Amino acid sequence: MSLSWSVPDLLQFKEEGLSFHEEVVLPLELFRTDPEIRSIVPVDVKDVVEFSKQSLTFHLRLTGKMVLPCAVTLEDVDYPFQINTAETFLLSAGTENEIEGEFVHQIENDQVDLIPYLVEAILVEKPMRVVSEKARDSRRFSGNGWTLVNEESSKQQIDPRLEKLRKFFDN
Repeated sequence: MSLSWSVPDLLQFKEEGLSFHEEVVLPLELFRTDPEIRSIVPVDVKDVVEFSKQSLTFHLRLTGKMVLPCAVTLEDVDYPFQINTAETFLLSAGTENEIEGEFVHQIENDQVDLIPYLVEAILVEKPMRVVSEKARDSRRFSGNGWTLVNEESSKQQIDPRLEKLRKFFDN
């Protein structure tokens, strides 16, 4: 089963309802707007379609894992996600004003394709940054002229530029 249907095909399920559970492979090219996503495993999609006179609403649950760079070490980090979203498609063009407070989509060419909306939902839920367990467990990182410190040790540490002032007050 694909995640694209014609409207007449969908309307055949109006009486008995439509639900599905499918694993979908989303090519990495679909995520080119965010180069931090290094890979994504096939996404598990569960869906229940709600039919009304004016619209079709897809209640989606997406579960999967994407690989993102660690904010500290740039190593690959597996980031699992679970997203609940709903996408509403209008059956006729004149009903926009009647469905208030919801994000709705127009049906183009009498086809409903969920793939772009799955990609959008994943991109919206992607965290700004992730930190690997290795970076969290490591007590100190340092290099030539720098040291990574946490908030507690930075409060205890005295700025070397102010060290001479401390000697002044010790006398």
